[in-house]
Amino acid sequence: MNKWYSVRMRSSIGGPHEDGGMHISGAERLIGEEKIKKSALEMIQRATNHTRGQADFISLKIEAIQENDIHYIPALPVNEVKNKSPHTTKQVLKELVNSGTIRPNLLFSLYDWIIQDDVTRGAIIVDINSGKRLDPFKNRGVRVSHFDWDTQVDENELGEQQVTHHERRAEAIALASKVAAAGTILELCCSDDPEYTTGYLSYQHTFIRIPHMKKINSPYGGRVFLIDSNTINLDDYIHYLEKTPVLIGGN
Repeated sequence: MNKWYSVRMRSSIGGPHEDGGMHISGAERLIGEEKIKKSALEMIQRATNHTRGQADFISLKIEAIQENDIHYIPALPVNEVKNKSPHTTKQVLKELVNSGTIRPNLLFSLYDWIIQDDVTRGAIIVDINSGKRLDPFKNRGVRVSHFDWDTQVDENELGEQQVTHHERRAEAIALASKVAAAGTILELCCSDDPEYTTGYLSYQHTFIRIPHMKKINSPYGGRVFLIDSNTINLDDYIHYLEKTPVLIGGN
């Protein structure tokens, strides 16, 4: 039986996130034992060489995973839409989510929140029925963890990008695939990296990249999951996102 490990990194400036430190970067791998050292070094380099600054606090956690506990799920298909500027993003979202089950004012409020958030370290969970936040973690949010690609990412699927953007896209698709598999109705995300303005919408089993989701040089960004509280057990949902090991694109 192969040995598997979850390797997770989070970094900040001014101390740990929970003590008020400013988020710099995070990374997540689910890998074999032979890849631990290489992955750990790459994560440390990422934390100390980032557009948001050089981290002075780095947390690196390595945890053994039982192979029998790993779930395998397919990757979401990827699409991209045209969006000329942040000013047209709401119209693009409205056209993409052309459904009577999701009210436009709720969709727009989620978008307004993610492009202004500078506090929440993870994702927030919102109920589609009431529009209220459901997760109890306040500034911590929900941290999607214990996931990775099962095989080498298909270069043609992800598209040709600079290395950092290529890695960012691969990580986003993997994360969104796990979130969708949990029963999430819609995910909306925009990075807090000032130089990276492309966000995404995960909806109806498709990962949709949206360029120019926010203004260039904006240090804000966030992630939100929309669920139906009448059909999903919140504790089980959060446990799956944070604790269940998942490999994407496998059998």
